[in-house]
Amino acid sequence: MKAWRKAQGKEPNEFQKDWEHKSIFDPVLTELLYTWFSPKGAKILDPFAGGSVRGIIAGVLGRPYLGIDISADQIFENQKQAESFEFDSAPKWKKGDAVKLYQSGVRGKFDMILTCPPYGDLERYSDDPDDLSNMPYDVFLGCFRQAVKAATDRLNEDRFAAIVVGDFRDKNGIYRGFVSDTISAFKDAGLHLYNEAILVTQAASLPVRVRGMFTAGQKLGKTHQNVLVLVKGNPKAATEFAGSVEPYRFDA
Repeated sequence: MKAWRKAQGKEPNEFQKDWEHKSIFDPVLTELLYTWFSPKGAKILDPFAGGSVRGIIAGVLGRPYLGIDISADQIFENQKQAESFEFDSAPKWKKGDAVKLYQSGVRGKFDMILTCPPYGDLERYSDDPDDLSNMPYDVFLGCFRQAVKAATDRLNEDRFAAIVVGDFRDKNGIYRGFVSDTISAFKDAGLHLYNEAILVTQAASLPVRVRGMFTAGQKLGKTHQNVLVLVKGNPKAATEFAGSVEPYRFDA
């Protein structure tokens, strides 16, 4: 897509190297969600920023972006990667706690939420006790619900929120139900599920691992995530705000 191609067309830099060698948030999905569910100039809030992709794509597409992350090191790396780009609107990252957005200095209203939270303790990102990835699931879920409420309180009426999530297993191999828990958290915060899509992720080493997984515990391999789009307020008014989407025309 346009933003992705624009990034690819630049000279090799640390951001592109990062894309090549690490598991990151899908940049094409990022561009599609921004262009389908917000107009140029829309203010984006990302309460679980993580890496730089969502911020950089927002900047390339002319959407002011604020990403919140609990890790100062991650924010430093994001800012460093962003230095290689020219933006219509430069992305901003701020150290803070998604559960306590107001106390973290997040003010004003936003026109879209796009984020991807940690999947419980499936992968730990830091030793910070306030990092959700360090919490047992019941505590994690309570804090996650608070973070959803804090973020949606900052979202204007008649707007969309998009969140990419995936289910994951407990220590006994039982799925947690995180996708349904996420939908419930947003519903309790006043938003309603409007669209759902499946993002098929790279198989990577899964074909090698899946035989052992199935032999040991009858577990099927999982290679997808759920893309949830929720609406706050009137869906028709939110659609009108997002505006029409022009189809991308590929070069001959």
